[in-house]
Amino acid sequence: MQHTVSVHFLRLLTDYLVMQAVSVPDFLSRAGFDQHLLEDSNNRVPFDEFSRLCQRAKRQLDEPFLGLKLAKNAKPSHLGSFGFALMACPTGLEMMNQTTRYTSLATDAAHTVFEKHGDEYVRYRRSNLPDHRPLGQLQDELSNGIWVTLGRWLWNRNDLKLNWVSFTYEEPTDVSEYEDFFRCPIRFSTKETAIAYFAGGVLQPAPQADNQMLSIMNTYCNRLLKELSFSHEPVWMSLSREAVLMSLKKGMPHIRSVAEQANLSEKEFQHLLSEHGYSFRSFVDDLRHGLAASYMNDARLSLAEISYQLGFSEQSAFQRAFKRWTGVTPGKYRELV
Repeated sequence: MQHTVSVHFLRLLTDYLVMQAVSVPDFLSRAGFDQHLLEDSNNRVPFDEFSRLCQRAKRQLDEPFLGLKLAKNAKPSHLGSFGFALMACPTGLEMMNQTTRYTSLATDAAHTVFEKHGDEYVRYRRSNLPDHRPLGQLQDELSNGIWVTLGRWLWNRNDLKLNWVSFTYEEPTDVSEYEDFFRCPIRFSTKETAIAYFAGGVLQPAPQADNQMLSIMNTYCNRLLKELSFSHEPVWMSLSREAVLMSLKKGMPHIRSVAEQANLSEKEFQHLLSEHGYSFRSFVDDLRHGLAASYMNDARLSLAEISYQLGFSEQSAFQRAFKRWTGVTPGKYRELV
């Protein structure tokens, strides 16, 4: 599977080059990059190519912290439709849910996980590259930096506080760029690339909330995500995901049945799931989580109906799962959105 980034996302780099008085056509030509790809906003570029262009710009500009420089100029438009969906979210919690669902529309080289630990929410950025190899310092700077910049932009709060940020690589000799940018405790040589937020702030109403626009953008993003999945997912994963979704109303899907519909033996299916970081239970749980967030935004559906749609035998089981996913009960979530 070849991982990619959207043309919207690539423009983070080309926009910065323009700001630095670098001729983008010359830069791309010398890099052997097909500039015609930029003409269609629906195009995608191999992640390795995007990473190579970033490293080339880093050397040419002699900018050791290019990832942070790119992130400082990030706008929702650099994420395409996903970015506009974020703008319409009613709370920071829903922005988190949007990110876990749609981040691959910008780049599918990594995925995002949000978890609640005590009084803070932690955003983890995890590699999808073969053997889960790291994305590298520049891409990790860019990933953490974009989320912080967009958070400050969306909330119109340049003083937006973080609890801490972490990076897996060793601490650079000079960390002043990090301190100026993040303005919070910074951890290096950690197990994961992450950002932590105070839980109370995540639940506050967002200033640009627009439920009608959110519904429109969710519909569009879901269509794009489906198209991307068909283009980039292994066939067995698309088939197994469809099999799980079709069987949820009957309760918890059975692994053997799902494997058969994906044209695999149960053992082969378990092995492939494991290679992608899943157990069967976590695979189903991930799908339920994504569906739950969409269903909860439909006021016509009662909690009992949502519980049934997701295959839970009891509404109380759905409520416990939803709180585990989001940190709040379904009822509290509906009050917030």
